[in-house]
Amino acid sequence: MADPTPPSGVQPAAVPPAAPPPGSVADDDLLAALWQGRWLTRVPESLREPLARLIVLGCVAVVSMLLFAPAADSRGEAYLEATFARTLAALAATRGLDSAISLAQSSEVSFSFGPGGSLGIGQALDPVNDLVEQYGALLLTSTTALGVQRLGMQIGRSLGWWLFLPAAAALVGAMVTRGVSREGLLGWGRRLVGIALFARLAIPTSAWIDSLVSTQFLESSYQQAAATVTTTTAKIEEVEAEDAAKAKSWVDRYNPVDYVTERAQRLYATLADVGESIVNLAIYFTISTIVLPLGTLWLLSKVSGALFASRSG
Repeated sequence: MADPTPPSGVQPAAVPPAAPPPGSVADDDLLAALWQGRWLTRVPESLREPLARLIVLGCVAVVSMLLFAPAADSRGEAYLEATFARTLAALAATRGLDSAISLAQSSEVSFSFGPGGSLGIGQALDPVNDLVEQYGALLLTSTTALGVQRLGMQIGRSLGWWLFLPAAAALVGAMVTRGVSREGLLGWGRRLVGIALFARLAIPTSAWIDSLVSTQFLESSYQQAAATVTTTTAKIEEVEAEDAAKAKSWVDRYNPVDYVTERAQRLYATLADVGESIVNLAIYFTISTIVLPLGTLWLLSKVSGALFASRSG
């Protein structure tokens, strides 16, 4: 049998290394070369990395501000304006319902039989009236939250490109420093770009995302509940108008209990579904104006931190 061992002094042929799979070391080397400025061959070596970061992050800022920002501003502002108008309309409808219930509560029937007295139905409507008042307070909170978002969007839009000046200053400062100061300025340049993009785009992007979520999952329940509140207010006013226009017969004068019972039954039937509708509206405005914006901003802050956090200076 032939000996597989090669003769003395003869080295086995070298096996070429296998090509790295896509997305592994080769891609990391490419990103590192881009980030560290190895492609800037005509620039002094000490200036390559700061200048490369300035160019790369500047391109990110330009693309974000010129391509993404206008669309986010347009759709985010449209959603905030529509939600603000909707909240004010809901507040006005709530005031109307509260006034109608208060009018029904104040209605009493006086009678003279023996010592005389009066009967009323107001106390039975107290739970619904309290619910309406609490819902009105929630709408005021929602209006305030929307006002804060609108103000934040206006401030970010007004500052615009000025938000990126600290990041540019940090990267320019890294060109003239060495050692630890240079590494710190490089890291801060990257973080400050992320902060600038977040301050400029977070609120309109959040409003844009919120509009998609609200339209997809919350719109149908809102429309149904809002229609119920409006219809209930009209029905209560109709009941009150009919009672005011109709003269009581002599039977009603001496049977006030029957009169109040009939009127109360009509009001209770009118208010049968409004409590659930008010709860659904409270859920809608709490989610769409408070919970969803805060959750979306928190998520965007995490994404921004992951993309622009300084890992190695």
